[in-house]
Amino acid sequence: MHLWNKGHWRDYLFSQAMLLVAALLLVFFISIGLGVGRILDRFLSSDLPEEQVRVTPRVISAGSFQTERGGVEITDALLDSLEKMPQVARIDRQVYARVPAYLRGLLGGRNYYTDITMEGVTEAFVPDSLLERFGWDYTLADSSRTRLPIILSENLLLLYNAGFADPNGLMGLTQQGVVGLECQITLGASSLTSLQARPVTINAQIVGTSRNMALFALAVPIGFVEEVNEMYLPDRPHSYSALMVTATAAEEVPEIVRKAESLGLSAETHRGIAQKAEILVGIVTAALGALAVAILGAALASAVHTLVADLKNRSYALGVLVALGTTSDRLAQVFAFQIFLMSAVTTVLGGLLGCGLAALVSYGLLTLLPVLRMAVPSLAVFPVFHLAAGLGTVLLVSTAWAWFFFRRILGTPVTELLRR
Repeated sequence: MHLWNKGHWRDYLFSQAMLLVAALLLVFFISIGLGVGRILDRFLSSDLPEEQVRVTPRVISAGSFQTERGGVEITDALLDSLEKMPQVARIDRQVYARVPAYLRGLLGGRNYYTDITMEGVTEAFVPDSLLERFGWDYTLADSSRTRLPIILSENLLLLYNAGFADPNGLMGLTQQGVVGLECQITLGASSLTSLQARPVTINAQIVGTSRNMALFALAVPIGFVEEVNEMYLPDRPHSYSALMVTATAAEEVPEIVRKAESLGLSAETHRGIAQKAEILVGIVTAALGALAVAILGAALASAVHTLVADLKNRSYALGVLVALGTTSDRLAQVFAFQIFLMSAVTTVLGGLLGCGLAALVSYGLLTLLPVLRMAVPSLAVFPVFHLAAGLGTVLLVSTAWAWFFFRRILGTPVTELLRR
């Protein structure tokens, strides 16, 4: 350490500042990159098996609301056409309740009211643990003695927390907090519209939640929804909101997709969802990879700059040490260790600053975007192994580069070193 020419501290300060920034950015992008992956996994995850196809109409509708008119609806005739395919093993139906409805209940000790959309689903969408406790064969006649079972979409819960509860200062809801919640549902009327027939009020209970991306509204027994639609809208043609088609094998899925699209319907598969996720993840990975290359380049530039400064400032001292019999390996170890020690302190400090910056950015984004705050606890992920590996790589590259250049300069004749 006594061989350090302190008169040229600015050169070392600049080079170590570059390494500090490199370590800071590397840790920051590792942390935020893993957080972005967590967000993509949360919103693009799907439990759609490879052998299933979700068939939907191209008409954009949700219960009694329809934002785009025209297009082909899924009728019984189209359902029969798909069922006759030899590649189809089973079809599970989904039906929107076409009547307006609203829900009332107590939420945190306060009266709660909201318009709702119900979607009837078969037992295939209900976890076995719930089927053991709650029967899914439910009709209007059952409402006089038992509550209507409801499965709440976790994505709908997320939208409620971020888009309604937070802006209006209401209490947020958790998955555990809503299960078992009792309420009343009024059919045939809402805050926006009502039907001529007399509204009917039934008791209901949220019995579970689901992350199934196929569930958009409140999931209830399909027999109940079809009975309600028939009672309030008997003249309206019967149609389905979606069909979950199970193929006899995953290899038969493309044929089912082609058939559905030829009928004027949309078809979504596990592969299609995965491809969307892969594209987004690929873009993020490519961007972070380019930044990582730039970071490593900055670290190498830092090491080279330090070495150039050493060569300019220590050539005479090197010549004296070589003339006195100091071996080249010993000198290389001395100077490489000096750079290693300085770089280690700088890298650790840069890593800590990168963690702090990632935590600060995560806090700011989650504060500005409540929907993200409800989806993940933090955008900053701090895996010790990945961060240590990244910082270790920067440190290893810097030290190895230093060793290589010192070995080369120590090959200079002693007379040349003493002349400088």
